[in-house]
Amino acid sequence: MTESAVYSDAQRAIKYGFLFMGIPIGMLIPRLAEIKLGLHAGDSSYGTAIALGGLGALSGNYLGARLVHHFGSKPIARAAFIFFLLANISNALVPSVTWLAFAAFSGGAIYSLINIAMNSQGTLVEQAIGRSFMPKGHGFWSIGTLVAAFISSLAAPHITPLTALLVGGTVSLIGFEVVTRTLLPMAYDDRPHDDPTQLPRTEKVPRATLRFLFVIAVAQWLGMLAEISVGDWSSVLLHEFFAISIGPNGYAFTAFMLVQLVSRLTAPKLIDKHGLPTVIKRMGYIGAAGFLTFLFAAFHFRDSSHSTIVILCCIAYGFMALGVANMPPAFVSAAARIPGLPSARALMITGVTLAILNMIGRVTLGFIAQAFTLPLALSLTGIALIIAATMTKVLDPKRAKDHAIRR
Repeated sequence: MTESAVYSDAQRAIKYGFLFMGIPIGMLIPRLAEIKLGLHAGDSSYGTAIALGGLGALSGNYLGARLVHHFGSKPIARAAFIFFLLANISNALVPSVTWLAFAAFSGGAIYSLINIAMNSQGTLVEQAIGRSFMPKGHGFWSIGTLVAAFISSLAAPHITPLTALLVGGTVSLIGFEVVTRTLLPMAYDDRPHDDPTQLPRTEKVPRATLRFLFVIAVAQWLGMLAEISVGDWSSVLLHEFFAISIGPNGYAFTAFMLVQLVSRLTAPKLIDKHGLPTVIKRMGYIGAAGFLTFLFAAFHFRDSSHSTIVILCCIAYGFMALGVANMPPAFVSAAARIPGLPSARALMITGVTLAILNMIGRVTLGFIAQAFTLPLALSLTGIALIIAATMTKVLDPKRAKDHAIRR
């Protein structure tokens, strides 16, 4: 098989692999309000429990690069996905907030292994074909999550969260194992001992490069704080704060995923034409402004009809999606394109930093929601998105070359 055929097959595997990665997430998120209610959890205890997913992601990211280095990204992604599905389903079985925290920790750890493996594959393909690919790959994740979230919301009045997660998990497992058979084989992974131009694992990353990766991680975290809050809190916001019934309370997340999907599928052409930093910055500013405007509008019209509230929240989260949709793949690409630094190792460094920051952010949002109001806590995520948009200079390809590892 020619190299072009290998990369062509890998593109399909990555795209559809991301699609099936999104289905379990989409099935879970609209049901989080029910799970929280069934556990009689307060905002701070719920926020702290799910924040432990960040601690799990910390350990997963730390191990991920080492596992990919020894076994290859393809087998790690395929094996870890099975265990992630088990962790995801356990969210519907937990008897207490303590067990919810354990489920979040396990899910975060295992999902981060899959993320490192799949994003490493994606960046290698992107570098080989010479054009933007990561936004489209993540766009397929949005397709899976969007469809699953919509189905989960419609089915919420009729089936339990456990049934929804079991069905979604079964579909995902079969699909993921089938499509990922054509991921890049181990020979295409970053293998430092096979390539003298790459930094060996036994050598430390230069401080200047570490600082650059840290800045990337902080910028990525500010955008992800906004994105993660959608999954953690949007169904809770509509159900508990605005008294929207189970089912329709998941529509805001569905609206978020729909706009995110459209944005990710159209972004590559815009990025190739106007440049990555410009596109990400403008989308970030517009998304944050729209989100804050319509979130405050929903709060102002709180006593209006439920349909008005749902529409306003859907518009707010649609704007949020526009702002954050392409930030994760953009910052992943920025970290992984440093010459001489294996992509899996770069993603491990940013991933560990990101996991710590995500845990801090999630706990903080939970306590602010408990002490003040949930809309106030969520408005801070809009401000975080604005700050992330101002840091998009790190996405300039010249910045990565400036921090190249010289051998």
